Amino acid sequence: MNSRYLLDALLEAESDQGSLFHEALQVATTPIRHTESPLLTSVYKEISPLTKEFGSKPIAALPFREWDLFRSKGTRIEFEALYFDRRRRLAALVVAALKDGVEPYLPALEDTIWAICDEYTWCLPAHLMNHDAAVEGEEYKHIDLFASETAHALSETCHMFQAKLNGLVVRRVQREIMERVLEPYVSLKRAYWWETCDINWSAVCAGNIGMTAIYLIQDSKILMPVIARVLASMDCFLEGFSEEGACLEGLGYWYYGFGYYVYFSELLKQRTGGKVDILQWSAKARRVAQFPQSCFLQGNHIANFSDCSRNNGIQIGIFSRLCEQFDEIRIPTLDNQPATIDHCGRFASAVRNVVWLNEDLLREREEMPLQTDFLPEAQWMVSRAKVGSKLVSFAAKGGHNDEPHNHNDIGHFIWIVDGVRWFEDLGAGLYTKQYFGEERYAILCNSSAGHSVPIINGRHQEAGIQHRAQVLAAECTDASDKFKLELSHAYAVPTLENFERSFEFDKRQGKLTILDSFDFRESGASVTERFVTQHKPVIVQEGEIRLELGLGQQQLMRFDAKQLKASIQSVEHQNHEGGTELVYLIDLSAAEVGDQVSIRVTLELE
Repeated sequence: MNSRYLLDALLEAESDQGSLFHEALQVATTPIRHTESPLLTSVYKEISPLTKEFGSKPIAALPFREWDLFRSKGTRIEFEALYFDRRRRLAALVVAALKDGVEPYLPALEDTIWAICDEYTWCLPAHLMNHDAAVEGEEYKHIDLFASETAHALSETCHMFQAKLNGLVVRRVQREIMERVLEPYVSLKRAYWWETCDINWSAVCAGNIGMTAIYLIQDSKILMPVIARVLASMDCFLEGFSEEGACLEGLGYWYYGFGYYVYFSELLKQRTGGKVDILQWSAKARRVAQFPQSCFLQGNHIANFSDCSRNNGIQIGIFSRLCEQFDEIRIPTLDNQPATIDHCGRFASAVRNVVWLNEDLLREREEMPLQTDFLPEAQWMVSRAKVGSKLVSFAAKGGHNDEPHNHNDIGHFIWIVDGVRWFEDLGAGLYTKQYFGEERYAILCNSSAGHSVPIINGRHQEAGIQHRAQVLAAECTDASDKFKLELSHAYAVPTLENFERSFEFDKRQGKLTILDSFDFRESGASVTERFVTQHKPVIVQEGEIRLELGLGQQQLMRFDAKQLKASIQSVEHQNHEGGTELVYLIDLSAAEVGDQVSIRVTLELE
């Protein structure tokens, strides 16, 4: 798309700016006080206690001591809890206003907006200090994920409720956004680092800036170069997905980055009178839109490789719009939806859960077929099968150890039976300075020590793009799925010549066989097969370990007791929310294995 086409499209629709985001304006001017939609009812039920809480609780200050903790101690959670509380407050008040009308919430909404405008900077300390030393002294002009989100949230709130908000509040919002975000973006003589990256940052920052500019800049000749720059970042963002549309950052970051791609695309389509539609124009975007279908294992359980939550439901707003756009979109279940307002108070998704909701269509698309997906470029196999009355899901990955939000996890797998995650991926840990620094792989959930992969000669996998897998076979039939990888390059073990790991999932019996074959240049090597679970394992007898959950639910692990010695240790994992979880590490150790050895472990339904 050339600049002339973009400018002509903007100019032709310039007079229609008052109807931008018309689906929200319609709700805002005709509030939904009563609804027969169960999904919308659940959204409003979630919002009600939040508005009561925020109505009785004053807006917390953002003290310097909490701000400075990231620099002094490397912790983020203290300041961010206060910062995100303001964003959660804004989102809750706006969703409540869409339900009941803005008048009951107007004082609280204006106070919240005013407090956000008072902030020293809209950027988080972790992002400010990590990415741009040049902003020292002008921190309020720095643009990160949340500065851009804040600009969008405030501009969209004023667009929806401008007729009701105090004019001084609206004018201040416009001035603060121009000074903090739009003018720095337009006037900067060099590109922001995120403009050309291929991860969520490019879509989130650029998408928010693009939507904010559409709301605030009426002159199409001024708006056009801003949109052109945003579109270039969106192209970079799509390059970060594999050709089959896989998001190596995980489903949570798919929601985040691709969400803003869709939000921006839809607003730009309206601003250009339908003449610019980057979501429909891009064949790759269409494949990316289908990625969750390869990610969900059963229910809201997902293949959560990298920094990703183990469970994730369907965000009803974006999936309503994607289902309207693409006939092939399917969803697993509408049960266990994620919170409309998450811990960061993300505004765009919360509002679109209300104004984009198409419940009838979502119900039509509910329930995905039991099938196996193999993603050759991402090197994922994701399998789902019915074994008797049990639903069994298996996922494994190859890839490399320099993926976005990387974990050293080549050859790792997940095993779920009837909603029980017997062998686990711990997902994201607590984000700190150390988590994204040199100490990253000393943290359990990021290290291969926290994944179900071998320890060879006492060594774990190494980080770096050169530490990668090679797919040797990927075969999927009605009876079984087979996935074979060469993994020797994942380890910096000089004497290791070859390491092949094969998975065979027997769909008739519900049995997973893991066969590891090693070739060493010399004898005397040691191999420890590690398995990660959050269910207490018990060594029942030599060669057999049982995991139990109660109510008769259990999982068997079988191995050659003559070859392997079993040991179990319990460790603590600090999760993404700051909580502590108990994790069990099952080690099956083979000492003095010679120069060649094959190790077989089976997981069997009981």
